[in-house]
Amino acid sequence: MTLVTVLSASGRPGLAQVRQLIKAGYDVRATTRNPSRLKKFDNIEIIRADYNDPDSIYEACLGADTVFYTRPSFEESHKALDFAATVGSSAKRANVRRLIYNTCCWGPPDELGEVGQAGYDGVKLMINTLMQGGVQTTTFQPVLFMDNLLTDWARKDIKKNDIYTYPHNPNLEASWICLDDVAKFMIAAIDRDDLIGRRINIGGPEVFTPPRVADLLSGHFGRPILYKELGLEDFSNRLYDIFFADADEDQRGGRSENRQAFIESMSDFYSFNNISEHMPFKVDMEPVLKEIPIRLTPFSEWISQQDWNEELDTTAG
Repeated sequence: MTLVTVLSASGRPGLAQVRQLIKAGYDVRATTRNPSRLKKFDNIEIIRADYNDPDSIYEACLGADTVFYTRPSFEESHKALDFAATVGSSAKRANVRRLIYNTCCWGPPDELGEVGQAGYDGVKLMINTLMQGGVQTTTFQPVLFMDNLLTDWARKDIKKNDIYTYPHNPNLEASWICLDDVAKFMIAAIDRDDLIGRRINIGGPEVFTPPRVADLLSGHFGRPILYKELGLEDFSNRLYDIFFADADEDQRGGRSENRQAFIESMSDFYSFNNISEHMPFKVDMEPVLKEIPIRLTPFSEWISQQDWNEELDTTAG
């Protein structure tokens, strides 16, 4: 069987990729810094690897036909370009045939050029850095994950306060997609030569505003759950506390420079999403599904499949 290496396999995107690869009949090599999160999977190879150690990434790629790579989460985002270079060069050195990259966010189409938002404008640079290694690469750019509702910044309010909070304008339309469906797209690209070099924005089968998401949650839990738009600064602080809990604060009780920079960056990102004419959270999936026909999971079905009592390590990767 074809061997696929899943980098960062113990993170939420990686766990979905491992699940779907096993279902599709692939051999899986899963890399992690936290092997305990992968013990529930049988018959997979689990190895330790760290992007800060290029030799360990090379060893992870060696012998694999395909490598799945997911953009680093918040706590290591400042190293994203270095990590992309490491993965690209390591995969080439190991004679990997195909790289499948999950950017974890929308990317501006070529005809738009730059859109004036640093995070989104950096997507193309990340892809180019990865591809400089010379391995045939397909990139998927999922716009918004259903699985975000299971994280500490959203799930606690849903479960304890009957509130769905997010920094989205109540009228913002979004094509929510689950991580398992992202993994299905990645698997579909393994043997598709026509997708080499492509950058494809993907979303889910439905487009919802935040109050409609709250309605779906209400239906599942059997009690009213209301949507509350969370202020950009409040949301950014919440994320910072989750991902950088050990970061030093100013001794006088003020904000650290790192916290302030993070707040400004995240506020700019979500402000752009709320007002941009490009509507980065909304995707027309009809042409995508004609080209890559997979079954997308409806939001209500995904909600019913989750264990809402499971404690997840938000920062695992």
